Amino acid sequence: MTIITAVHATIEISKVMIPPILLGFFVASIIRSSSYFRYLSLPTSRLASAANLPVECSAALTLYLMNSWAALAMLSELHKKKTINDNDLIVAVLIGFIPKGFHSTIFFSVPVAVSVLGLHAGGIYVCLDIFASIFVAFVGIIVGKSILKHRESIIIDEENRIFAEKWTVKIINGLKESMRSSKRIIKILIPTIFLAQLATDYILLLPVVETYNSIVEPLGVSSSSLVVLLASVVSQSAALVASGTLLNNGSISVTGCLLLLFMARFLHLGIGFLRIGIPANLSYFGSHVGLRVTVIEYLLIEIANILIILTLILSM
Repeated sequence: MTIITAVHATIEISKVMIPPILLGFFVASIIRSSSYFRYLSLPTSRLASAANLPVECSAALTLYLMNSWAALAMLSELHKKKTINDNDLIVAVLIGFIPKGFHSTIFFSVPVAVSVLGLHAGGIYVCLDIFASIFVAFVGIIVGKSILKHRESIIIDEENRIFAEKWTVKIINGLKESMRSSKRIIKILIPTIFLAQLATDYILLLPVVETYNSIVEPLGVSSSSLVVLLASVVSQSAALVASGTLLNNGSISVTGCLLLLFMARFLHLGIGFLRIGIPANLSYFGSHVGLRVTVIEYLLIEIANILIILTLILSM
């Protein structure tokens, strides 16, 4: 039964992940071969420059504003072609938390959190969410300034070849590149998702749920709030709805609600990195670099969450 459940979950996650990966590689390939590539770099060029990243990375940072999979696909191609090195890649992923966080705030945090939690609690949640993204990106900028050296872009050197290609050729080459790269990614992605699913459900989740009550009771939080933790396993939206229900019926205070949400977020992100983060990064960037990216990314965002949790506990 354990294996059947894991297989079913792997199929469901793969159905969600694979189409955006295919589309992401296609979009990244078209953009890379387009004469408009340099203009895509403009919105985040200062952000990339602040960390001594090459301008090619700023194009990927801009893509984070629209589609994270396309951004990862572009970084994967740049890394595979040795345009950027391992350190460039890691710093770019960390700094990507600003445009990625901006996208999440506009399309998720503000509409969902404010409508479910109300203007006051929802507004505080959005601000704390933004803080977490800025914290990770700020660390990325400091690391970039410390270990990276400014380099000239290679875009100008490729300009003649770019202008010579017709759009039909670019689209055909983009489709070929998308299929080739996606095939390489998917061969690693699916078995890794399966193993991560087994680890998540039967190694991580059960002990967390069993010890939850002993953690929250000293904080004066009702044990009925376990529903928020369990909801976070499904999605962050489900956790928001569950905590909003407890807040609206007076079971918890605003601070207690926010504390529950960020504890649930801590668990949700941990499960997300196991289920999706590790499989995606390993398949995009290889086992060695992909694992480094995942560990660093996960540790920093969870440190930000711990800081928020501690601040909320002290304010209770």
